[in-house]
Amino acid sequence: MFIPLRIVGMSTLTFLTCFYCLASVRAEDITTTDGRVFKNAEAILFEADGPVIKHDGGTNHIVWNDLSPAVRRRYQAEARKQKEKEIQKLKQDLARAEAEAARLGPGVGQPEGKTLAPPEQSVNSTAPGAAADAPPKPVAQLPPLKPDEIVDAAGLVQQFKNDPSGAQRRYRNKVFRVKGVIERFEPKLFIRKYDVIFESPDRFVRVVAAFDYPGDYRTVFTTQRGQTLVGKPAENTEVTLLRAGQTLVLQGKCKGARDTEIVFTGCVVVR
Repeated sequence: MFIPLRIVGMSTLTFLTCFYCLASVRAEDITTTDGRVFKNAEAILFEADGPVIKHDGGTNHIVWNDLSPAVRRRYQAEARKQKEKEIQKLKQDLARAEAEAARLGPGVGQPEGKTLAPPEQSVNSTAPGAAADAPPKPVAQLPPLKPDEIVDAAGLVQQFKNDPSGAQRRYRNKVFRVKGVIERFEPKLFIRKYDVIFESPDRFVRVVAAFDYPGDYRTVFTTQRGQTLVGKPAENTEVTLLRAGQTLVLQGKCKGARDTEIVFTGCVVVR
């Protein structure tokens, strides 16, 4: 499916502009619960565990519990407002992109004779020794699913696209392993959870793995413009958990397809 660069670029620019405008809260002096004072501080970004503020002395990330109740309530209200507008904007962009793709018709922008590359070989894609361009097996022809079986994330997307009802019957409420390349992370506001999003062969269908914070971690957030997932087990201590582009094998419970997402819950990293 091809979407003109002109549309994607304009949407991205508009989103980023709105994001940083919305994330900005008026400058003020902030005193944290541990006595730190930030002069002329303003929030420039809201992470799952607290705001990133710019002040006279530079830029700092502050967790919610380190803010006074009044400041925390005001910033959290602004974060919720920003998130709602962000979701609405993304829905509008998605609707415009789908309309444009439908207008262009199937196959536009794809070189003639080319088809989507098959997913990495596994028992759920092609049999060992099969031709590289062999199509994935129909869901009904696959052997029984085992808990320690590794299913390719891209192949899983294709199965849910090609045979939604068959894929639901095979995978829904089953615990098994999934292997894929990490595309990005989505920390959750106000709850101790984060999502890992796998790269997908389809723009509008993705595999989403939901993780709980490790028990001894105060927070989990992203750095390097969302490319690195970092955990904070203690003050002034940060541990890199995962990186975008990394190949990951996880185990979780598949909740089946929800709209454009194939969701896994209770996930743990296998390797």
